[in-house]
Amino acid sequence: MTMRKDRFVQRQFKGMVTCLVWAWVAVILGLPFQAFGQEAEWIWWSGHQKEAVPETSCHFRKSFVTANPETCRIEVVADDEFELFVNGRRIGEGNNSKRLSTFDVSSHVKTGRNTIAVSVANQNGSTAALAARVMVKERGGGWTSHSTDDTWLTSLTVLPLWNTNIYTDRRWKTAQSFGKLGDTAPWDIEEGVATAQRDRAERFRIGANFEVRRLIDDDQTGSLIAMTFNEFGHAILSQESGPLLLAYDSNGDFHLDKVRTYCDQVKNCQGILALNGEVFVTGMGPEGYALYRLSDEDHDGVLERVRTLLKFKGEVIEHGVHGITLGPDGMLYLVLGNHIEPKRDYEASSPHQHPYEGDLIQPRYEDPGGHAVGVKAPGGVILRVTVEGKQLQRVCGGLRNAYDLAFTERGDLFVHDSDMESDRGSTWYRPTQLYHVTDGAEFGWRSGWSKWPEYFVDNLPALLDTGRGSPTGAVVYNHVAFPARYQGAIFLADWSEGRILAVHTKRSGSSYTANSEVFLEGSPLNITDLEVAPDGDLYFITGGRNTSGGLYRVHWKGEVDQAVFELGEGISAAIRQPQLHSAWGR
Repeated sequence: MTMRKDRFVQRQFKGMVTCLVWAWVAVILGLPFQAFGQEAEWIWWSGHQKEAVPETSCHFRKSFVTANPETCRIEVVADDEFELFVNGRRIGEGNNSKRLSTFDVSSHVKTGRNTIAVSVANQNGSTAALAARVMVKERGGGWTSHSTDDTWLTSLTVLPLWNTNIYTDRRWKTAQSFGKLGDTAPWDIEEGVATAQRDRAERFRIGANFEVRRLIDDDQTGSLIAMTFNEFGHAILSQESGPLLLAYDSNGDFHLDKVRTYCDQVKNCQGILALNGEVFVTGMGPEGYALYRLSDEDHDGVLERVRTLLKFKGEVIEHGVHGITLGPDGMLYLVLGNHIEPKRDYEASSPHQHPYEGDLIQPRYEDPGGHAVGVKAPGGVILRVTVEGKQLQRVCGGLRNAYDLAFTERGDLFVHDSDMESDRGSTWYRPTQLYHVTDGAEFGWRSGWSKWPEYFVDNLPALLDTGRGSPTGAVVYNHVAFPARYQGAIFLADWSEGRILAVHTKRSGSSYTANSEVFLEGSPLNITDLEVAPDGDLYFITGGRNTSGGLYRVHWKGEVDQAVFELGEGISAAIRQPQLHSAWGR
């Protein structure tokens, strides 16, 4: 970092207060942080040495009991080849030891005992292993992990029906674990390479002159689901099923390196907005699931005052209230999934009014697995509310389950909506899509096969199809530290595909045209949110569904004209301020 850039960063951080020394950190829910991040492990038969595995096949089993399963997703990677079975049925295969293969097996998991079985063949080399994330969501409940660890059973030889529930595996041995997925040699990293270099060179794939560095790992944070930067350049992090955390620079080197609890009165926050010294969050707090306004009134570094602005009703897990951002009109904009709604009515002045179903064929065919059955229009929505919570308006409707939303420098709003995995192959399947949101917009999501076709004149089309994925965080890059091609780009996080997309927009009439590129890929990259830091680097976090968490930084190492960091004085500095919509840039 050059001296001029240091001075620029220092100006952003000059309001930073000296952190107090804490004698203790509260233990949330009676569990340590790492209990929330049960990442999959690389496992193998216990009779083989890690570096001396012969060419052979190894078989794995894991059985578990469910009460009322709604969703089950499995992500598998193996050295060299694998076949996956659920309750005796063959699900799929793979042969890429550097990339996770994802399977939605919701229709194959039943109430009662279930068995996941995997066969792995080592055909080349002297190393072999399996890593699998197995995540099950009970109806009305949270996610449970049955991912690979030393409780899985293994055997080199099998009898018929070995992959079914009725097979007896009492003589199978428990697996040996080589280490966590994403941090174990030789599959994720190389031996003898520094951690920061490992993250950049082995786990992540990114363009030349960019580097990825892990700043804070899972041991300090647990699984993370949302983040933002406050006025002082601290990162506010939300721990899955846990409190708000604060990541800060403890030694003055402008790198975030320490974490402490920031607020334990509101948990599992999927939306965070720092504004004028306060923090607005959506999460589970003293009055249930709501939008809360948090304040540190005694200036002790902890958000102790909690005020409820808006309460919600409905499912509070993954299709609930998500991202928050500040609009150019000074109102708070929130994006809601299709299973939740406010407990009070919208104002009559709301831009989006009178939603209707618009069924094409009756009776409606809905998901046989029960997902979103009976959910009516408007489905997922974007709403806006004043900072005091008094005025509530619905901006748009017809979304499925977007996780975040972002305004451009010109004040245009964009949202990245999710797809319905089990609809794949049907004529009504919708891929993940990027929308330009205008007041009163209707995007046509409806349950089952009743999604509006694109030729409906009152259905706004998507700006961009982004394929299969699980959209999470979104941010517009309005800084100058990255190359010019990325300035103004919309960065979109994709949890299931393990990638960050860079979307480039071009004005076209009253809207835009757009194209995208893969900016960053990881194996794994369970990314949940991303933000632009005061120094212009792109920060992102990992976690979700009890997977491994952490805080990472993407840095451009190439040449940057240092004149861009000199903002000038007075009104010139205000006009040229990077990320003007951020807490540290306002």
